[in-house]
Amino acid sequence: MPYKLNIVAFILSALFLVGCSSEDQSTATAMAAPVQVAAHTILKNGKIYTMDSTRSWADSVAISDGRIVFVGSGDEAEAYAGDTTRVIDLDGSMVLPSFQDVHIHPVTGGILYNECSLFDLETLDAVLAAISLCVEQNPDADFINGGGWGWEIFIGSDGPHRNLLDEIDSTRPLFFGDSDGHTLWVNSAALSWAGIDASTPVPEGGDFGRDSSTGELTGTLLEGSAMSLIYDRMPAYSTAQKMDALRYTQSYLHSLGITAIQDALVHLQGNEPYKSLDAYQALQEAGELNLRVVAALYWQPGAGLDQIEALKAARAQYSKGRLQAHSIKFWADGIIETHTAMMLEPYSDQADNRGFMMVSLEEMLAAVPKLDAEGFQIHIHAIGDATVRYALDALEGALEVNGKRDSRHLTAHTQLVHPDDIARFGQLNVIAGFSPYWAYADEYVAIINPPQLGPERMGWMYPIKSITDTGGRVAFGSDWYVSNADPLLGIETAVTRVEPQGEPTPVFIPEQRISLDQAIAGYTIDAAFANFLDADTGSIEVGKYADLVVLEQNLFDIEPAAISDAGLKATLLEGELVFGEL
Repeated sequence: MPYKLNIVAFILSALFLVGCSSEDQSTATAMAAPVQVAAHTILKNGKIYTMDSTRSWADSVAISDGRIVFVGSGDEAEAYAGDTTRVIDLDGSMVLPSFQDVHIHPVTGGILYNECSLFDLETLDAVLAAISLCVEQNPDADFINGGGWGWEIFIGSDGPHRNLLDEIDSTRPLFFGDSDGHTLWVNSAALSWAGIDASTPVPEGGDFGRDSSTGELTGTLLEGSAMSLIYDRMPAYSTAQKMDALRYTQSYLHSLGITAIQDALVHLQGNEPYKSLDAYQALQEAGELNLRVVAALYWQPGAGLDQIEALKAARAQYSKGRLQAHSIKFWADGIIETHTAMMLEPYSDQADNRGFMMVSLEEMLAAVPKLDAEGFQIHIHAIGDATVRYALDALEGALEVNGKRDSRHLTAHTQLVHPDDIARFGQLNVIAGFSPYWAYADEYVAIINPPQLGPERMGWMYPIKSITDTGGRVAFGSDWYVSNADPLLGIETAVTRVEPQGEPTPVFIPEQRISLDQAIAGYTIDAAFANFLDADTGSIEVGKYADLVVLEQNLFDIEPAAISDAGLKATLLEGELVFGEL
């Protein structure tokens, strides 16, 4: 219908209703057909996988005022074309709902990639050379801060040591976080600056690296409470610095087709860039926040139940528009590589060590039901099989105390799951959050982890299919800056359990491979569900926002090993291009 006729029809309908009684108006309104308006944009001639409940396909989508007004055939879509409608021929390109990430660190990642970045360096020599360059380029800085080194560069060595950094600069503090965010590597000057020596009490929920023979500190601080001894002495990042970091990350995520995220660690206090609500709010008020963001507010271990009031106040203050602060993050344990993930049984290579909890089980059992009663979503970092079990225990306790509600609690990473706990996800309606790009035999899985876990437990890693097969829901995140945020890499790895780039690796636990549809769902409709955004996003359906990604190739027409190279043409947020071109 031409646009002008639509306007005439609307006016005549309005005049008719004015002349009716209230009872007549009600009847007339119920009988009147919806007034069809011209679309702002029509995408036609595409391979559109809607991710609706029937997984239907279409070839055209019409968009008006940021929302989808039609999904179907090209012939039917022509009825939505007006004089000002932009009609785009997709020429067979694939369209999906734009991707979402349920566990990511956008502000800190943006800071690190623009400070002394050590990401993607494959050797210790390369890392030390990069640090040396940062030191040379910043002769007047009081300290040098950066991060991104990986544990694989220390395979076959004694690991990171302060002496290596002292050789670069012993006169001022140097500190560099690992790519996992669980270890800080510092020089001797940094230890002295922070007042840390061999007699310093180890903070609860953390640890210091020590020489096994002398007991002297090696210059590694393990987990948040130990790292805070350094970070709390640093000057706080300004709102402007954090806004710039968000702009960087937002642009990066758009280039990958991502328009919605859950920021997995948002502090209410401290000097680190994780204290980021001010930056999100400022970016939104400036009209520049082009991501839908769920902020997972950090549960401060040991601070007690009194902190719930501050968390509620933050939720009320900041939950506006595209920013919603309704999740609570429990950073419950560490990682396997440093023996800080909590295990049900001791590590195979350390018979007296099961790891440790950064939030005690008793604290979680007390806090989780209280937070659940206040309507918060619970987001628990759970790497070790003990932590996964304890997380499920705490969430089961909330269910018993408060009854069933639409809580959408989730475990993050869910790396090692005891077989007895697999079915509990479905039984308790707990979402299993995974970082699927980790589920292949990289250096960690092939070399570092086997002696730590032994063969039986190595078979329990990332049980994505087992959880879905027993009625559980899974959702995917990247944990960027820790690893690459590209959903296509995660989708390919979830389907193949093989290295998606470089030389193919052996299939890692082949029985845990999932279908392509399931993998796409983990980054679209199921991620939207985890983010409480599924009513408006996550599938291509009439009434939902036109948050879309356009790919060069149809993922269902190519070999699984080619998924990560499918090519991204454009990302749309509410029908507007935020990346690429069409």
